[in-house]
Amino acid sequence: MSTSLAVRLFGGFEVVADGTPVVLPRQRKACELLAWLAVHPGQHSRSRLAARFWPDVLDASARASLRSAIWTLRGALGPARAWLMADRERVALRADGLTIDLREFDELVAAGRLAEAERVRRGDVLHLFDSDWVFELRAEYDDKFAALLDELAHNGDPDYARRARSLRGRLDLPADTAPAVPEHDLVGRGAEMGVVRRCWDAARAGSGTVVAITGDGGIGKTRLAEEVLAIAGADGAHAAGGAGPAVPFGLWLEALRTLAGDSLPDAWWPQALSGLLPGAAPGNKPSHDLDRVRVFEAVVSLLTWACRSGPVAIVLEDLHLADPSSLELLAYAGRRVTKLPVLLVVTRRRLPPRPDVDRVCAALRAGGALGVEVDLAPLPRESVRSLARATAPLSAGQAEQVVAVASGSPLLTVELARALAGGADAAEGLRSATRWATGRLHGPARVFVELAAVAGRDLHRAEIAALPGLADPAQAATEALGSGLLRERDGTIGFRHALLADAVAADLSDPLRSRRHDTIAAALRRARMKTPGRAAEIARHLRLAGHDELAVAHLVKAAAAARSVCALVEAADLLTEVTEIDPHDPDTFVELAEVEAWRGLLGESDAAFDRALELIAPLDRGALVSAWLRRGKWLRGGLCIPRECRRSYAAALDVLDRDPDADPDARIEALAGMAWAEAVTGGVAAAEDLLLSVDALTHRKPVGDLLAHDVSVARAHILLRTGRFADSYAPLTAAAAAANRAGRPDLAFPSLLNAASAAACLGAFDRALDFIDRSVPLVVPNGLLRLGVYAHSAQVSVLCRLGRVGEAAASCDQGAVLAERMSLADLVGLVHHDRATIARATGDWDRAAHELAAAIDLNAPVGRALTRLYRADALARAGKPDEAEAELRAVTQEPVSPADFPDTLVARMSAVQGLIAARRHDPVLAKRRLSEAVRGWQRRAGDAGPGYVAALIDLGRPPLTALVEPDRELAAVTADLRSIDADVR
Repeated sequence: MSTSLAVRLFGGFEVVADGTPVVLPRQRKACELLAWLAVHPGQHSRSRLAARFWPDVLDASARASLRSAIWTLRGALGPARAWLMADRERVALRADGLTIDLREFDELVAAGRLAEAERVRRGDVLHLFDSDWVFELRAEYDDKFAALLDELAHNGDPDYARRARSLRGRLDLPADTAPAVPEHDLVGRGAEMGVVRRCWDAARAGSGTVVAITGDGGIGKTRLAEEVLAIAGADGAHAAGGAGPAVPFGLWLEALRTLAGDSLPDAWWPQALSGLLPGAAPGNKPSHDLDRVRVFEAVVSLLTWACRSGPVAIVLEDLHLADPSSLELLAYAGRRVTKLPVLLVVTRRRLPPRPDVDRVCAALRAGGALGVEVDLAPLPRESVRSLARATAPLSAGQAEQVVAVASGSPLLTVELARALAGGADAAEGLRSATRWATGRLHGPARVFVELAAVAGRDLHRAEIAALPGLADPAQAATEALGSGLLRERDGTIGFRHALLADAVAADLSDPLRSRRHDTIAAALRRARMKTPGRAAEIARHLRLAGHDELAVAHLVKAAAAARSVCALVEAADLLTEVTEIDPHDPDTFVELAEVEAWRGLLGESDAAFDRALELIAPLDRGALVSAWLRRGKWLRGGLCIPRECRRSYAAALDVLDRDPDADPDARIEALAGMAWAEAVTGGVAAAEDLLLSVDALTHRKPVGDLLAHDVSVARAHILLRTGRFADSYAPLTAAAAAANRAGRPDLAFPSLLNAASAAACLGAFDRALDFIDRSVPLVVPNGLLRLGVYAHSAQVSVLCRLGRVGEAAASCDQGAVLAERMSLADLVGLVHHDRATIARATGDWDRAAHELAAAIDLNAPVGRALTRLYRADALARAGKPDEAEAELRAVTQEPVSPADFPDTLVARMSAVQGLIAARRHDPVLAKRRLSEAVRGWQRRAGDAGPGYVAALIDLGRPPLTALVEPDRELAAVTADLRSIDADVR
């Protein structure tokens, strides 16, 4: 057994047992847990540790992950495993014989031994970790070290004072710093500016629009966009925008931060934007598909809120470099600005081709939101000549040389004019100009320009102050601004144009460029700024610096940030990047499996999960249980694959059974999940036994709201499976209440809607309407617009059944407004289906057939086979037997799911065939087919709901649109048969 354990947190993370370094495990969470325990002495409850390190999963899964981390750490510590003490309730590091360099630093400072304390600090605290607690700890010790340096500076060494300023993120630029290249009036763009100005005037009057400015690099897009912002600002409007980092929603980040300001209202949408706005209150973990639209709607709400005090102008630059999430948001929000006093200006280059950008512009154009498209052509020769002479004192020959080389580019014109006036050769165009500008700089200033070139965006003052390797960042930045390549704007310093940065970066040798990326990564980590996308930026610079392994932790954090804003494509790409660098971490593959599942890529998800299982040690029961529980949860959510969900929970229980007393919370979660799966797709008796086991384990114990929700839902499904619809009301409403307490309206809504469907199965339509009415306030006020459309669809079905057609039409109109706001084809199709329901209720068969055709074309979330049968019925009743027959043939080509109630389709087809025969004046065939339909419905008469649960779990379809009333159907077919008998007589 070891007699001493040393934990070193300065400059990295090292553990030494009896003088021998410990080989730490690959799992990042396990190492972070050990570091946290070292920093926080004493006993810590397992539940608190699990919630701290695994906050985004259920308690049982988190505790299973904690068990896995402890098991991994003990294996890595080997003979020193006794230092990690853990029982069923608490975890701690043994204190006797334990030394930690942070404590050593504090003790030396307290004793006044400052020089020794300085030597103890080998670098930033835990520089490979970037969790919030690490960030705070690092800031605490940076402050302590800065104070130490201040004390040492009293001895007369100015370097100590400079290092202290850098740690505190201070950058003191001279107040009179002026740009070396003054802004000129727009030259040669009067017509274009007039068009944009008219759009701004219209926006100020309330008619917002999108303006697209297209042109080659350096042609003046940015300059024209900046002029728009300047005009808007002069008019007293909110003006925001600029280029953004290459992260999810990066194109929008600067504009959103500017519009949000420092104070946001107490509403649902700031929480939905917490992943994009650092100052917003954090919300619940997103449920992906629903919450992606919620994020979009939250941005529109922010725009609306920003317009409360006047019009808004937004510029989104470099659309050709935009991430997929930014483009989706542009398509969504762009449609909505037409009803707001908002001018949204986007800029893009013609090349490289971006079909996705073209599609967004085409959609905005088709919807009337893209009001103006400005295509910037090269400046005429006379305009180039005027701009060159306004920029620098040039001879006639030099001006003509600029005209010949610039090719109508305003950027190149300005840079060449400056270079030629300084005696440079303009043969290589922009490269010549940047070489001339950087060649006049001294060492530190030139280094600063090179760092700004590889940064990829403007640098904030705190980031500049944190740049390592510069003795005086403020002086270097000041001199660099004098080069004319950079500018200072809103507390940041960066290149006047991206092409200038590209030209400088291209002149760097590969080794030097790598070193500059390494420096930028270090500065981003040291600067005390919490901004969206920061982890992704750090990872990119580390990889470009050749430090792939150091980038892993930041890529994982970037993937989590992407998930927090429902950017699943970007999250999957980041996690895949991690697996390519480190293919041996099972946690990454589990995370990737979940992301791919939410994207609907189940094959890719299973492949990632199988790889995770291969990497988990067979004896690491905590990791196995955690992985299977997570899989069960994501397969139970919006994906809803009950059989695979059941397999996952069964696998978790199999592992838990090897040590029955090991983790009761994980067992409870697995039993509850298994009970749900059995209730919807397995055996009712098995589901009841599983719930009895849950009750036994939770007896006299507090139960969390989410677990209470899960148990109540499982209990309700058992009742529904056995036809006890009225009895299901209580557990379903209890589930909704528990979900509400947990802050999950997205879970509360389906419980109430299922209660409404159960009531409808009993013919209790007034009760069904009450449940639906209770569900509506849960969704739209919380930005869950898709569920809002579903709620109004349910209202339409029930109100029509009650004969309240006028109210049904009003509810349908409200659903149409929500569907239009989202502009999602399937939801627009559902509105058409609802209008068809109203038309069928009023006997308007032509209208019903038309609306049903639209629902089919738009892939409404309803059973396609059943919808085609409804349309065939409407066509037959409208006197169009040939079209009705064609629609019947199409029914046979459609896939049939449980939500189509397959055992009723034959009766429905027979009835439609009878109507077709009647319209063709063949009463014999009509009576035979209708009689067949009567016999089919008689077999189902009095049977209100078998198959209801099967329809219920065919998710994505509002259940009330497909519910069957056999007695009512039988009465209708019988009436049709009697009508034919009467006609024959």
